[in-house]
Amino acid sequence: MTDSLAFVEIKDISKTYSDFSLKNISLEVEKGKILTLMGESGSGKTSILRIISGLDTPDSGKILISGRDITEIRAGQRNVGLIFQDLALFPHMTAYDNIAYGLRSYRYKEGIIEQMVSNISETLRISSLLDKYPGNISGGEKQRVAMARSLVMNPDLLLMDEPISALDPGLRNDIMVEIKSISRKLDQTIIYVTHDVKEGLFLGDSIAFIMSGKVVRRGTPEELWNKPESENLARFLGFNIITINGEKIAVRPEEIEIVEKSEITGKLLGYGFEGAGYRFDIQMENGEKVKVFSKVVPDNIFQNEEVCLNLTHNSEKKLK
Repeated sequence: MTDSLAFVEIKDISKTYSDFSLKNISLEVEKGKILTLMGESGSGKTSILRIISGLDTPDSGKILISGRDITEIRAGQRNVGLIFQDLALFPHMTAYDNIAYGLRSYRYKEGIIEQMVSNISETLRISSLLDKYPGNISGGEKQRVAMARSLVMNPDLLLMDEPISALDPGLRNDIMVEIKSISRKLDQTIIYVTHDVKEGLFLGDSIAFIMSGKVVRRGTPEELWNKPESENLARFLGFNIITINGEKIAVRPEEIEIVEKSEITGKLLGYGFEGAGYRFDIQMENGEKVKVFSKVVPDNIFQNEEVCLNLTHNSEKKLK
């Protein structure tokens, strides 16, 4: 991504907390695109959002939106929306009043507020919920109300910190589709934090993998998936790490098959059915544990604890 295309620019942001540091964080997002920040809990993803939103102040570095330096601007004046996991809806207010809250704080006229709330509610398909209180609507509906509350303010940038992690899988998928659709419809720029691989890959037009307060890898979902390059990223994405002739290789569980004879062997720890097939957990001679997925249970697999493995595809996933 070149500077000429960047709508949001985070330049060399560093911040030292009591027990953690962000180190020279640089990120870019194009207008109307979604950048997902992926990484384990405690890697620094939320801290990055807090600095972008203005809740925390960086020790050094700059934040620019559409060329405007907002680094020293107060949080409420940045025109940046922020949705946390807990959503923070006011329980004593209806959905309508929750959505209208920010507009009223800026003293918009009620007629204008009504039209703006109506428009965003139609876009998010929540018009029928406006008279209801948060305690009387579902988790997915609460997510849409929280999105409406932020989007009605027409933010330059929307920050989302694991907003759907508490939902069941079906609802999560629905909201993921909604978020991506809204980004396209409204040309809304979004930075989305998650530790869920499927979420990050599905939502992100681009991805930054964060580890120990640093940006370890950036690229498109396809680039990270097809060439993880680093061992830490490969593990995070769910790859097995297998050492062959002193070289570490990242291999997907479905890219390994259990065969009768092979130079690659390990000890079978156990197996179980997971719907699409069976998962076998195997410990290699060097202590590394790997997972293998198979449609069937191989014949005579329990006659010997030792199993032989064959890698079906591994040429593009060699690790540096």
